[in-house]
Amino acid sequence: MSSARPAINPPSVVVHFHRWQSLSLCVLTLLSICGGLAGAEKRAYFGCYERDRFARLALTTEHLDECVDSCANSFHRYAELSGSRCSCTNTIQTRIVEDRECDLKCGKQPDANCGGVNAQAVYETGIDVAGPVRNLRIEGEQKEDMIAIRWDLPADDGVMVEEFEIVAEATRTYASFRIYPVRWSVHNTSTGFELSNLQPGTDYNITVVSVSARGAGGRASIAGSTEIGHPDPEPEEPIILRRFESTILIQIPRAVNDNGPVNYYRVVVHYVNSELIQQIDESQLGTFQQSKENKVPYYIAAELEMKDDESLQFTVGDGREYRSYFNPPITARTHVHISIGVVSILNHVVKVRYATTTHEQHQYPDHHHVNLKTVEIERNETLIAILTTACILFGVVLTGAIILYVYLHFKTPAANTRPFGDHHELTLQGPILEVENNGYMPDIYEQRGFEAELRDIIEGLEPAKNHARKYLSLDINRVLGSGKYGDVLLGALQLSQEQDGDMPAQVHVITDDMESVDQIAFLNEFRRLTALEGHANVILFYGVCVTPDWCYLLFEQMQTTLKQTLLNARVPAIANSVKFSTISEEIVVNILCLVCDGMQFLADNNVVSKKLCARTVYVNTKFEVKVSAFGPPLNAEDTGSP
Repeated sequence: MSSARPAINPPSVVVHFHRWQSLSLCVLTLLSICGGLAGAEKRAYFGCYERDRFARLALTTEHLDECVDSCANSFHRYAELSGSRCSCTNTIQTRIVEDRECDLKCGKQPDANCGGVNAQAVYETGIDVAGPVRNLRIEGEQKEDMIAIRWDLPADDGVMVEEFEIVAEATRTYASFRIYPVRWSVHNTSTGFELSNLQPGTDYNITVVSVSARGAGGRASIAGSTEIGHPDPEPEEPIILRRFESTILIQIPRAVNDNGPVNYYRVVVHYVNSELIQQIDESQLGTFQQSKENKVPYYIAAELEMKDDESLQFTVGDGREYRSYFNPPITARTHVHISIGVVSILNHVVKVRYATTTHEQHQYPDHHHVNLKTVEIERNETLIAILTTACILFGVVLTGAIILYVYLHFKTPAANTRPFGDHHELTLQGPILEVENNGYMPDIYEQRGFEAELRDIIEGLEPAKNHARKYLSLDINRVLGSGKYGDVLLGALQLSQEQDGDMPAQVHVITDDMESVDQIAFLNEFRRLTALEGHANVILFYGVCVTPDWCYLLFEQMQTTLKQTLLNARVPAIANSVKFSTISEEIVVNILCLVCDGMQFLADNNVVSKKLCARTVYVNTKFEVKVSAFGPPLNAEDTGSP
């Protein structure tokens, strides 16, 4: 039996319902905007919406917290619950309905709403940062100091990514020093990057972090490793302990390799001719049999393993075989050098480095049955020859000097004699004017004067480069530098009335007490400056600001100089790092190229800088580089002094 209810005009009901629904949509939209500005609160009820039957099922649960946590872990902004179905999304695809449609309670959390039969309850996950990149992977083959990675961008409907931060942390290395994490920042549209300047033979954990306006968001990690490099540092040469007729007893010190493991030690025998020393060509270095075929005086006699000892003693020439290398007897009465090679093997990659041999390996010899007289006689003969040659050359030079002195003493006095009082100062008579790129004072300058010439240059500028004084603010307490044309102050320029922010600027205050030579040089330099067009690697010229009392030249103000950037990037000595700077070689080469571009532009326009140095090159945090083409070098940033 139907319950009695008052008669209601159906059209009126429909009209009021549509008005209520429109008002609800406006209110929810405002709440959504305000909530986004203030930061979404986790598990906050967002509203009741029609059930999205095409939504991808995340999990099946009757617990609200499990659904919200699952969506938060996957960096989705909303969790949708319809009964036990939990879905995650960044964009709600269905329209809002009345809250009474969401009348189901969660089975394991009765105080929470789990949607309805044809409706879904939507909750905030508290996520307001970008999600992680997808499908992070290593690309290409291993290299000694570089790992290439690629990834797919995060979902388009998520929080916007401003940039990606890449961090490489060493997890395993053969280096004897600490390896600090390396960081890079790349553009938000990048899908790949080459991590350079890495340590060879090292395993890295590589993480890509999505950074949005509210900070770091989702991150994806992958393990990568670099190929082993040539052993470093160079191994020490062995010490020859004893020499007999056909054998040599040596001591091999333990080697250190920062670029990979030390698997074996190679013993290389090199027969040295005192008259012509032939360097070892590693491409020709092989077994004793191969050395005879290639007719080279060196060969590998053995390949040895060293256990836990600090050194290893080995007899060269014992006639035995070591890892397929034959160790033949040493030829008697010959000059032999013994070199040690460090063999590093990992993942089927083999790298070898040999020690440079010198006569110091003979410093502790206990030779037996060796004809030392022959060696001493050869050394004495060489020393005598060197001393004889030096004495002859000294005698020739001394004789020539005596002859020249006698000639000058007897031949030149009469020509140089003059009366005692007939002396003149060694100065050029008349004024000397040094004018840049000029050798005379123009007549037009003498007729019109400095102010008239300066006014002509300023009037020739385009209107956009003539700025009113009210748009220029000066910090008279911040003197950036001083030169012969005046002081350089820190200021700010408002380019137009519509712009609220001010643009930092270097303000060159032109002095009115310049010498005539400096005025000529200033006018010439200012004319060339005004004729220059803008260039990405040259400090921009904003224009001039002229008042009845002062003339200001306005230039772009960069964040810091290249000199200060290099000083700030130095790695502290206590860090015990092989690198002396945190700036990678790739960035340094890029800086050099940008400086060259700026200087080439100046050269093409017949402008000579005359002051290119690290103090006159400016860099910002994005490593955008610009050279200065006008004015003095600025003061030191740390002391404020010139």
